[in-house]
Amino acid sequence: MNRLDKLRHFLLENDADAIILKGTASLRYFVGFTGDDSLLYVTKQQAILITDSRYTLQAKAEAPDCELLEQKGGLWSALKSLGLADMKIAFESLNFTVADYNNLLEVGSRCSFSGVDLTSLRIIKDTDEIVKINEAVEIADAAFAALLPQLTIGMTEIEAAAILEFEMRKRGSEAVSFPTIVASGERSALPHGLASNKVINKGEFVTFDFGAIVAGYHSDMTRTIIMGKASERQKYLYNVVLEAQLLGIKEAKAGITGKELDQVVRKFITDAGFGDYFGHGLGHGVGLDIHELPIASKRGDNLLCENMVLTVEPGIYLGKEGGVRIEDMIVITTEGCRVLTASNKQLLEICQS
Repeated sequence: MNRLDKLRHFLLENDADAIILKGTASLRYFVGFTGDDSLLYVTKQQAILITDSRYTLQAKAEAPDCELLEQKGGLWSALKSLGLADMKIAFESLNFTVADYNNLLEVGSRCSFSGVDLTSLRIIKDTDEIVKINEAVEIADAAFAALLPQLTIGMTEIEAAAILEFEMRKRGSEAVSFPTIVASGERSALPHGLASNKVINKGEFVTFDFGAIVAGYHSDMTRTIIMGKASERQKYLYNVVLEAQLLGIKEAKAGITGKELDQVVRKFITDAGFGDYFGHGLGHGVGLDIHELPIASKRGDNLLCENMVLTVEPGIYLGKEGGVRIEDMIVITTEGCRVLTASNKQLLEICQS
């Protein structure tokens, strides 16, 4: 079943006559179009891509299975020209604003609209998707290896992030998967501590959370290092997180839910005395979006199945002591999981000054 057929099957299952998509990830996934500011209108017989003159040639090349409607007076005016009436129309609510919804009501005043979530249709990755994700992971791995000898005590977090991002782009990354996290010292206790002008000092944890993009597909990895020599306390904290992360990888397999996987790792960290300091979920799916299904957290009801791609990223965050997170990407297999991320996970002590 090709991806447009998958979408049409979704229409049948949801008793809808048509569906309207908006958002680069969805349009890229279902018809191959990589531009923005566009709409995709799909019925059981038609697939119409509404875009503007900036993307006309691109749309013809990338989305040959679609009819092309070039808008002259705005997307919603072009959609209205299709004469929508007396139809049940679904729309991808995740990518629609309130203003978009109001436009829909005006365009199809005689239609009924219902918001739907299509992320479940992308949850299992095909072979080509896994290849692209793996390429993005390899770029991130290589960039991190290139970063390490360039790190010095006294540089700023922003300087370290710039080196990391340059090394990814040099190796073919289209962009960064998300704003690069470099958080040192007390700031390493911030799970999403974006790189700042803080100077990286001797004896501090430094957390790097980053990713590359290949053909639209993201990677995501985290490594925590020490600038200088680690104290015994720092080694202990790091090893608790490392053992928890390795446990998560060992227990990841088809047939359990994301919630169950999260519970196994959370119990380990709780039994070690740090349950109150692991606040986020264990992991999330990664693909055309950096956060997708499945979810491995307290609300992760998705059953893990073969060829789902997700992260395993436990962390402990202790305020002034700083924090530690270790994150790999995995692919669920029939026998467990395959780890994509290859970077060393033993505690690294970086002593350049």
